[in-house]
Amino acid sequence: YDAVKEKEQLYMREEFTDLFRSIAIAVFLVFVVMAGQFESLRFSFMVMTTVPFAMIGSFGLLWLFDATISMTSLLGFLMLVGTVVNNGILYVDTVNQYREEMPLEKAIVEAGASRLRPILMTTLTTVLSMVPMAMAIGENGKLMQGLALVDVGGLAASTLLALLLLPVYYRIMYRSEERRVGKECASM
Repeated sequence: YDAVKEKEQLYMREEFTDLFRSIAIAVFLVFVVMAGQFESLRFSFMVMTTVPFAMIGSFGLLWLFDATISMTSLLGFLMLVGTVVNNGILYVDTVNQYREEMPLEKAIVEAGASRLRPILMTTLTTVLSMVPMAMAIGENGKLMQGLALVDVGGLAASTLLALLLLPVYYRIMYRSEERRVGKECASM
């Protein structure tokens, strides 16, 4: 009996390790795709900050529902990496477009105002579609509850925090760029 249990634990440990590796690869690939899209590592890094925000919401909802981290919840984290950056990409890309036409401060505000509705709509449709799964309705509801809790909590937290903090991050990054350019001009 002990040998079977030990073998099962080894198998589970290997599976968890593989899933953590997959999550790390997903984070890297999303970062690389964004770096290519924005042609800037700074903007990519800024959008990637939505991933830790998502983790706050995911772990918070798992804790609130007293759910454990399982294979399905880890799959939820894997899905979440690609989903939570969408709102950040939409916001940053819009600010970049508006910066060509207007001053930075106005571009930051206008991008938030014009993209608030699409960001909320996409988040709400995903979150609301997962609510029944998160409530573990049905005989096998507990099986997929972890995935839904991770995605619902992660999307809700990352959307809220992205809408509040991405404008601040954008302004900070732009200010540091202004200082760097100012120092380069002064040294010439």
